[in-house]
Amino acid sequence: MARKPRLCISDVIHLVTAKVIDSRVLFRDSADKDKFIDLLNKYLNDTGFDLLGIAFYPQHYEMALRINDRPMKDLFQRFHSDYARYYNKKYSFEGYLFQGRPKSIPVEDGPYAQLLIAYLHTGPIRAGLCKTIEELDNFKDCTHSAVMGNSIFPNLRNDQILKLYSSNGVVDSKILYRKTIKLMMEKCDSFDNFLEMLKACKEDKQSMYESGYWIIGSPKFIKDALKQDKEKRIRMANYVRTNWNHDRLEEFVFSRIPVSLEDIKRRGRNNALSDARKLYCYFAVTILEMTTLSTAERLNVTSTAVCRLARLGKSVAEKKGIMLLIH
Repeated sequence: MARKPRLCISDVIHLVTAKVIDSRVLFRDSADKDKFIDLLNKYLNDTGFDLLGIAFYPQHYEMALRINDRPMKDLFQRFHSDYARYYNKKYSFEGYLFQGRPKSIPVEDGPYAQLLIAYLHTGPIRAGLCKTIEELDNFKDCTHSAVMGNSIFPNLRNDQILKLYSSNGVVDSKILYRKTIKLMMEKCDSFDNFLEMLKACKEDKQSMYESGYWIIGSPKFIKDALKQDKEKRIRMANYVRTNWNHDRLEEFVFSRIPVSLEDIKRRGRNNALSDARKLYCYFAVTILEMTTLSTAERLNVTSTAVCRLARLGKSVAEKKGIMLLIH
């Protein structure tokens, strides 16, 4: 049976879970953990996704991630592949390390996101890795300790986490965050308990299930998320139907900005060349979802450069009023 397509909703937090295969463990020593974090940070920087929390367990990890308009695979395909290559070489394994693609659940901001972050950060309590909130405050395999100021986790967006708990200055956001952590510890023993808490956190909450997808949020949020996803899939199907490939994209971009592919490959630095590179990478990677590798080979740049240019290309497209046409 074909797997359900993943929902990737722009500017929305996603709860992501990834498991390793068989009886392997995520980390065998501290060097493995350091390598994992280094690779995660590398691809967070490349994609521009915001990390709002992560917890490590022997055979899986859970992460809260706010994505942009890049597909989620731009992070996980390369991140998981690089870590698997490192792991397999070190421990003489072959093949996959993770069980397919990660599972992900879009989550609405507001009370839903507050409970989500607290659920993620109290996972070590439910797993028996910590017993008290004081132990959790200093548990280094969960970013709760970083929120509390007892550790540092690169690229963790503490500002965004605490903003979720802001109350217009009436109560300190860290106090509200810690109150929610304690509530989760007292009342949540399982994912089912978590869902029950979510159902009760808004009066207009009706269901967290729609069309076979997992989505956490109000009925309006669910409706808007499914609409955005449907429109994106129709748009992508039309791009495929109308043969948008690298050749056609090259012709389109260079007709709007009068440079050539050979000019770009020589890596000149004038404004037209710079804008053309950014625009090409944005349309290729973000809009058409072409691979980073094929785009890098086309422009004679690195995959890292493609990711950086794609992030910058959106503003170029908006400033110049350039959009891909479907016909």
